[in-house]
Amino acid sequence: MRRLAVLLLVVSAGCASAPIKKADELSLVQAQARVLEGCYRCLIEARDVFERIAVGKARPLVVARLFETYVLIGLRERELALDSREAFSKARTLVAELPPTYGALPYVDLAEMMPPDLGGTPRTELTPFMQRAPASARLVELKKDLTTGEASGPFRAYLSASVDCLANFANRRDAVSDAVPVPAGTPPLVKYRMGTCPVPRNVVLEELLTQTPTFVEAGLFIGRQRPQIITAAWVKQSREVLANAYDAFPCSPSVTYAMGAASQVLGDCTKAVRFYEDTIALKERHEDAAMQRVVCLGHVGQFVPAIGGATRIIDRGFYNIADGYYWRAWNRHRRIELREARADIELARSMMVNVQVLTLGGVIKYDQDDLVPAERDLNEALRMDQGQCIAHWYLGLVTFKKEAWLDAATRFGRASSCYESSANDNVRRLDVMRKSEFDEEFKASQIAGFEAVIKEDRDQQWAAILNAANGFARAGQSETALKWIEKIPGDAVIASKAAELRKLIIGKF
Repeated sequence: MRRLAVLLLVVSAGCASAPIKKADELSLVQAQARVLEGCYRCLIEARDVFERIAVGKARPLVVARLFETYVLIGLRERELALDSREAFSKARTLVAELPPTYGALPYVDLAEMMPPDLGGTPRTELTPFMQRAPASARLVELKKDLTTGEASGPFRAYLSASVDCLANFANRRDAVSDAVPVPAGTPPLVKYRMGTCPVPRNVVLEELLTQTPTFVEAGLFIGRQRPQIITAAWVKQSREVLANAYDAFPCSPSVTYAMGAASQVLGDCTKAVRFYEDTIALKERHEDAAMQRVVCLGHVGQFVPAIGGATRIIDRGFYNIADGYYWRAWNRHRRIELREARADIELARSMMVNVQVLTLGGVIKYDQDDLVPAERDLNEALRMDQGQCIAHWYLGLVTFKKEAWLDAATRFGRASSCYESSANDNVRRLDVMRKSEFDEEFKASQIAGFEAVIKEDRDQQWAAILNAANGFARAGQSETALKWIEKIPGDAVIASKAAELRKLIIGKF
């Protein structure tokens, strides 16, 4: 920073008619300091200073800095999935003003190779970048070329770190290491890029935010990381850094999508839908925002809008079209549109086979009284995952409807164990939540959610036990049936039905 100040003073002192006014010398030093601070707002402020001073005789002395700043702005806009065309166009118009030895054009060409942020960009927009991505050998060569040149060191270092991002995006894993150490003294500008790619490093980014609080875009990469266990500290940090990023970049689809995803993870689908819709307004073909909007609409009971959203995903041929068919089937099933739901789930299954598709397919087919394919789908789902309580339950219903009484009793017995295990797991989570240090509003919503899920699981557990008892009774195993009935507590919702079944069984003795 001091060397730059001395250089500028020497240049102005050595000329009879100083090309840079004394009043502007300090402004230039401050502008270059803002470039090294590196935040988007910092770069914009520096650009405005360079633009103001780069006139007349001063222009040749400032144009390189102006060029580099425009390239950096364009890159940052790519990193936020914002429109970078104007910044790169401005940089290109300055190429002719720079000496041939500076080699300006390759810098712009390299910068424009960089793809926009994956979280804020539709796949259709990313595909051309994937197709044009250089081979590993070329990426290694580009990084080597950036170690020298007339451009400033931090500028070249930023581009070098961006090449690592490009290698990661194009799966050129042999062209970059996962975590290049950040050298001591690295300016915030470069530290940000090294902290976000090829893999986000929260320690680096958190240190950066402490150093440069205005670097709010770094918070985007912190806030959208998902820990294995959600803690109070993570919720607080995620909300804070994403809110700051949203205040600064409300038109960044990367930020709006991250806000939606965080809201969804924290159980607020109503808020998530708003941010997903904001993302779609900014990027009409944002496949993931479109899909998660459908998921959230279904979970808050907005089945008709969810069906409409899934239909748009299907009609536009998004990459997640199979999920579109699944969720349209899911919502149509909730509306008891069984024929349409069946058609959708079959189309989903033709594209992907997983436990969710198989379970929903079995449920729909059972509701249509198509028992053989229902049983086949449900058994296949349980071969994948024995923890699918719904599949256990519906297999019990299938065998009961087939009057295979002992088989039905066994199936419902397994369903009761599954629901009991699920309830017990959630009881443990509820206890942890009650003792946690989450803020009271979030804590209350989570406790209410756990309590509702536990009640639903317990009710299903008792209902499965009652159905198992009924199966044993119908199979002539009355004593076994009575033992199962005894498992149902007196305060259960179905306690009166259990008592009625008990009377019926005893009356037959």
